[in-house]
Amino acid sequence: MELFISDLDGTLLDSQAQLSPVSLKILRMLLSDGLPFTVASARTPFSALPLLASLPLRLPWILMNGALLYDPVRQSFPDFVPLSPQAQKILAQAEERCGISGLLFTLEEGRLRCHCSPAAPPAAQHYFDWTALAPYPALWNGFGRRQAAELVSRPLLYGMYLDDRPQRLEQMASLLDGRGLTLDFYRDRYTEERWYLEVYSAQASKGLALARLQHMGAFTHIVAFGDGQNDLALFDACDEGYAVANACPALKAHADGIIPSNEADGVAVYLSKRWNCETDFDRQSLHSEYRR
Repeated sequence: MELFISDLDGTLLDSQAQLSPVSLKILRMLLSDGLPFTVASARTPFSALPLLASLPLRLPWILMNGALLYDPVRQSFPDFVPLSPQAQKILAQAEERCGISGLLFTLEEGRLRCHCSPAAPPAAQHYFDWTALAPYPALWNGFGRRQAAELVSRPLLYGMYLDDRPQRLEQMASLLDGRGLTLDFYRDRYTEERWYLEVYSAQASKGLALARLQHMGAFTHIVAFGDGQNDLALFDACDEGYAVANACPALKAHADGIIPSNEADGVAVYLSKRWNCETDFDRQSLHSEYRR
């Protein structure tokens, strides 16, 4: 059984962080026809669930760069990778030393909770629209108000720190580098004056999460789509990996082929062509069109 899996931002989503009407129409049609499709994203369920609510996805999603799997049918989290106790202690020390507070995500009573200290910047305090999240029973509604040092007894999965200036985040990243954590430090693609530092277990990645997902289904051939550095591990775990035209050079060099950009609905158009290929000739033609 084939499985198709796509990154979200920069890959399946357009420059406005939305599914375009074209992609939405194509994907809804393909999913109703039985397309085995899911997503692998750095996004948390707090942003991914409302975003994908219009798609009838039934297979588990890979979220938080592989730190969490979400089952959209049972509305639960069948698998997760928390920070080790030592890594969590190191994160708490870095918060205190740098004077930084951010968004911290824990699993509590089977639901995902986001903590935001009162000392966090205003952008973090207003990061989520809680009214839009009310329909999702897998999520705690409203912030917990704890910092990393106060969460030692709870599974801490992910830390997200944001600032309009990169200097303090750079300092924090230097303290955390090589300490049993994976760091993703970047300028936001949607708000250029904002910077992010995302922190999660070194034992979590999209590729490792895909291996866990394979144990849940009889997938014999996996095809992935992506645009960024964090998709390298996903491509390594797949049989085929396709980079969108707007992808970073490293992923393009690693890909089996290049498909049209996210602005041109590249993933949805490719899937439509491939899912409707009924003969070996058609499939070979498709491969020659997009393969490197």
